[in-house]
Order: sequence, then structure tokens, then C-alpha cells
Amino acid sequence: MSESDHKPVLSPEEKARILLERMKNGFDNTPFVKLIGLELTEITAEGVRARFDMKPELVGNTFKQILHGGVIATALDTVGGAMGFVAVYQYMKQQGMSREERYARMARLGTIDMRVDYLSPGRGQHFEVIASPLRVGKKVFVTRMELRNDSNELIAVGTGTYMY
Repeated sequence: MSESDHKPVLSPEEKARILLERMKNGFDNTPFVKLIGLELTEITAEGVRARFDMKPELVGNTFKQILHGGVIATALDTVGGAMGFVAVYQYMKQQGMSREERYARMARLGTIDMRVDYLSPGRGQHFEVIASPLRVGKKVFVTRMELRNDSNELIAVGTGTYMY
């Protein structure tokens, strides 16, 4: 047996770090996510955080210079989906699904429904989106999301339902 036949044995922590690194890389390199400027800042089983800066292209009301509602909804949906990705992957692994089946199911991930409540005008220099899991089932997961500005003012909240 040659040395190339031996794969290094990785600890569960190292496997988790590699998975999260790959997820962050995929997230950060999604063209639409790059257009908005959304960047993942934290990924754990309990929550996902991302941030983006205000820029002229994201303004929806030129008189008030506030964030476009569609940008708010997009940011909530994107981070909610990322949260689900983490929660669902763990759920499927606990259920004993093979790696191939987990990847195939994750490739089908999509938004079924999303509710957004706009609470305050989107003013700020930068914004943070926080998502947490509410429920993971056999085919559907639900997340709760919040968007806050640089003054920690709650701008919008959302609940997203996704299939996988």
C-alpha cells in the first residue's frame, strides 16, 4: 500500500471546520450575494450571521436614502437558507444518511415560503442579518431571521420555510 492510499483521519471538529469553510466559500462566491456585498461572519449550529455595507446601489427610497425592501428580504432569505443548510446537514447526518444522499438533498434546497415584517426604515452604514433554526423536519426546515443596523436597531424580522 502506498502513502497515497492512506487518508488522514480527521477529528469531528476538523471535519466541521472544513465543512463550514466550504460553506462560507460557496456563500461568499455566489454572484448575487457578492452583488449585495453580503458576507458570512459566523456559522454555528445555533445561528448564522452575515453583514453588508450600505451602498448607493441598495437604496430603495432616494428621498430618504433607505435600504430597498427587496434587499432586506433577499438578505433575510439568503442567511435563513444558510442556517437551514447547517441545521439540515446535521439532522441528516444524525439520521444516518450517506454523504451522497446528504449532498443530493442539499442541492435541492429552496425557499417555499417567507414572511417579512418591516419594522423600521433601513438606515445605517452597515447591516447584520442573524438567523436561527426553529424546526428541522424530514423534508422541510424553518428559520427565524433578523436584520439590524449598525446602531443595533431592529429593521426587519422574517420567518423562512425551505424544502430540501
